[in-house]
Amino acid sequence: MRAVDVLIVGAGVIGAAVAEALSRVGNLRVMLCERGTPGCEASNAAAGVLAVASGQARTGVLLALRRVSGAMFPAWVDRLLDETGIDVGYRASGALSLALADDDVAGLRALVEHRRSQGIRGEWVDAAAVRGLEPAVHPHVRGAAVFPDDHSVDSARLVAALIAAATRRGVAVSAGAAVHALAPGPDSVRVAVDDGSVDAGTVVVAAGAWSRDLLLDLGVRIPVRPARGEMAAVTPFGCAVRHTLMAGDGYIVPHGDEVLVGSTTAFVGFDKHVTAGGLAALRAHAAALVPAVAAAPFTRTWAGLRPCSTIRRPIIARLPGTPRVIVATGHHRNGVLLAPVTARLVADLVIGAPPVVSLAPFVYRRH
Repeated sequence: MRAVDVLIVGAGVIGAAVAEALSRVGNLRVMLCERGTPGCEASNAAAGVLAVASGQARTGVLLALRRVSGAMFPAWVDRLLDETGIDVGYRASGALSLALADDDVAGLRALVEHRRSQGIRGEWVDAAAVRGLEPAVHPHVRGAAVFPDDHSVDSARLVAALIAAATRRGVAVSAGAAVHALAPGPDSVRVAVDDGSVDAGTVVVAAGAWSRDLLLDLGVRIPVRPARGEMAAVTPFGCAVRHTLMAGDGYIVPHGDEVLVGSTTAFVGFDKHVTAGGLAALRAHAAALVPAVAAAPFTRTWAGLRPCSTIRRPIIARLPGTPRVIVATGHHRNGVLLAPVTARLVADLVIGAPPVVSLAPFVYRRH
């Protein structure tokens, strides 16, 4: 029987960030279990867009959480680079929400003014200015809302840097080790893992879309379900994309020598197949934004399963009646963006420190 202070289930961006945060707290013995390889599910499938101003949330607790977490990123990625030498591909070029029809103009101009009233930087620019920023943009563009503080990151590199930083400080990372059951007791939680059992003082369930099934034996049905998102990458010739560009449900993101095209959403259980319909939708997204991107062949395609919370916000909380189990899941499209603040909040829960923001909106309530 192995014994640890904290066992984290899931080494996606949330679990990896929690492990890295806890590695800097006192002398905790921390173990991170992942049934596959770190980041192998939704995290490595993500485009890594850090959408705060351009996001759909106009007000409310989720927007507030996004703002706190987005502000943490510059220092966070700088520290990871210093400690691990891994460049996580943090791009501070900003995002453009494009108006592709006359009907889009009023809404985006209003969004810019609303963000300014919230103290968030934004600017409306006309079609000529958009073409100056992005020469290859669709010729029928009417203008754009420019959000200079909506950045992006390479999510796979981010997970790798977090794992590297955590292991350097003694976190035990067990890849290929699925967690099958949790048995809470008065002083610890017995955790059944592929290669035996672990006795943990606290368990953090950060298993993304798989978190719900793991907790069913505890009589808990957390409101999270898998949402398939299909993605593609292209290497356009003679066309440079400088910013994250978005309109409606579609977006394209510069990613090294590639451009990532996203995304779709389908509630089809744990099916990760890439579909003909999904690829057609991605091609249409690209064509509406930058026709030259749509004209290039897809160099790779993939799908991930986002943990979609049906309460429209993540769950970051101790389980009621089972205080030795903490849940950190349900981030849906915001997992990468919310990783630093989630890690901080979970670390605060583990050590009993006051949370950096109120956890009340993110608690799990039995229904």
